[in-house]
Amino acid sequence: MKITLVRHGEMVGDPFICPQTPVEGCLSPHGIAQAKATAEALKGEKFDIAFSSPFGRALQTAEIVLEGRGMDIGIMPFIHEWMPKEEYRSMTDTKWEELMSAQVETYAEQSWASEIGEGFLDMYVRIVPPFLAEMTKLGIRPMHGGYVPDDNAKDLSVIVFAHGGSLGVLTGFLLGVRIFPVGGFNYKHTGVAQIGFSNKNGVYYPHLIIPPLHGLES
Repeated sequence: MKITLVRHGEMVGDPFICPQTPVEGCLSPHGIAQAKATAEALKGEKFDIAFSSPFGRALQTAEIVLEGRGMDIGIMPFIHEWMPKEEYRSMTDTKWEELMSAQVETYAEQSWASEIGEGFLDMYVRIVPPFLAEMTKLGIRPMHGGYVPDDNAKDLSVIVFAHGGSLGVLTGFLLGVRIFPVGGFNYKHTGVAQIGFSNKNGVYYPHLIIPPLHGLES
């Protein structure tokens, strides 16, 4: 089994738009180039199942990366990015930057919850249980501190397109990193992380795959 996690490319336009497919206008020209480069980098990878955040920048990235594969892209509505409260969503960029700067100046222990939107625990609860439910539907059941796949799921390769914050939550959960309001993973635009699984007596335990920079694998 393998799970590949991909952050979207550089965005333009409304960050909260959830468009119909095919998606246009949610990535900048540079973001489109990033997605095309990611498609080239992953062209040798086998993917059986694809999921995406409903937000346009993630879904457009998914469409570009998976172009020509003939794959359906399932929408995971729960894996969208961190959400501010409704009254802050139309705020000017300048005012928003002021609010975010104030948040940065708080200590980590003070940021479990946020007055301007979702707290870290809110995101964790929003993302993790429904993700596990989706994996169970695929025949990958969380058990014994790992995952017990059905026979037809042991070789599944799943790719998920989402956002820096939501992917950070998901990566931390899969790898058993402690829950803490400062994320331990920093996904750059179209950054890719791959989670493999080691079989120990029928239970599959996740691990982070770290490839060599030079590409000359043994």
